[in-house]
Amino acid sequence: MKRILNFFAKHGNDAEFHYRYYSQQTMITLKKILFLFVIASFFFVSGCGSNAQTPVKNAPANTSVKEEKLPKNYVPFLTFSVNKKAWHTEAYLNYWDIADGKIIMTNKVMYTISAQPHRTENPKIFDWSLPVHMYGPPLSWDGESFIYLSTFFHKPENIPSYLKLKVFKDPINPAKYVGGKEIDYPYIYAHSKDLEVREKNVNPAYLYSKAKYGEFTFSVFDDNGSTLLKKDIKISFYNDTFHGGVDIGHATLYEKDKKTVKMVRIYYDTKGKGHFPICTIDLNKGTYHWNEVKGIGGCIPLMGRNNISIINNKFYVPLCGSRIGVIDPDNYTCKFIDTKDIFKSLSFYNATVYWSKDTPLDEYKNFLILQATVPLKSDNPSSSADSYKYLWILFDTKTNKIVQLLEWSSLNPQFIVVRSPSGKELSEVKTSELVKNIGELYDVSGNSYINGLFIHEDFIRFPHKNGS
Repeated sequence: MKRILNFFAKHGNDAEFHYRYYSQQTMITLKKILFLFVIASFFFVSGCGSNAQTPVKNAPANTSVKEEKLPKNYVPFLTFSVNKKAWHTEAYLNYWDIADGKIIMTNKVMYTISAQPHRTENPKIFDWSLPVHMYGPPLSWDGESFIYLSTFFHKPENIPSYLKLKVFKDPINPAKYVGGKEIDYPYIYAHSKDLEVREKNVNPAYLYSKAKYGEFTFSVFDDNGSTLLKKDIKISFYNDTFHGGVDIGHATLYEKDKKTVKMVRIYYDTKGKGHFPICTIDLNKGTYHWNEVKGIGGCIPLMGRNNISIINNKFYVPLCGSRIGVIDPDNYTCKFIDTKDIFKSLSFYNATVYWSKDTPLDEYKNFLILQATVPLKSDNPSSSADSYKYLWILFDTKTNKIVQLLEWSSLNPQFIVVRSPSGKELSEVKTSELVKNIGELYDVSGNSYINGLFIHEDFIRFPHKNGS
């Protein structure tokens, strides 16, 4: 659900029309129904036993050897490519080799996404941003040990042997339409490592309705994906915490050693003040209690689950301004990271570096992947006044230092450059080879996605555990 809200926030009210149109077409068009049925049936037969191969370092992209473990200095990430012939989207696995400062492409499709594009006013052009932005990423994955996919939209192809694959039945199935009337899907799902949370969907007026309880089902899994524990618990929101407030973001994690779930539910109260309450659920006893995080509040941006990261059992939450809140759910305290301080070391750009807080805040091990823009001044009178560079910054939360960064420039969109923290160019990769066929994708105005649309529609994604 938060993916949908985040999409609406980025695209405006028109996005809701397209989303409803997309869902309606999916349900009433026989061809699409048959296609989805075939995808689901094939996936059921194929199962979860596919193994991919990790590329040999310094070898051509199509040469690979089997690796049981991910190389230490590799940061995995996905790029999404539209396959118009097959009429689906493909998720490709890549590695950011931070030891040698280069990108390694496996040229292998980890899985495909069957969600369909929606039509535009130009009958020859379809908008593929919806399948990528909302349905492209895994439900949850840490990049090194597990990946969770949906049977409704995802079909596994080449899953590396070091990732344990688990699939979930239709957790992001869109609302259905009967006779032109929307019928809400009955549950909202959330996923995190070893955990699925199912919440009864009581409609968008949930927190205004003064409902006494929210109905939750918590399912815990072992490393092989087998269910260890399943518990139904009724949790009070209105009476205990929100008091008429508006839920704008949440995240969940499972503490295996304590058999407890920590759930932060960020909300605005009726006076517009932000709050960060944490619900601690004891799955053995079936009990829960609420505590509010100290030292944090005020302004909070609208966020989806992809905006809240989990590193070492702490929540990393974007705040208004330039700060990120680091919430410890065990003692209900918060520390702060100021992105302005992080970006001071990027003075070689001779321009202000702006954090893009409305983009996914992905994570891998101890790394946060911060996305940022750098406005450009050009002596070329033909260049656009809004020329810019876009950055993916690998920030080490242990050392509080930038490790490396990827850079794309609107003045030279054909390449993505790998840079050191001091600005030295380490290597480059062609944009259309990393994000395959992106130069052949256009929006309704005739603009190629390679000129920046692929960035803003999240065609590049890093691991993220707090998922739909």
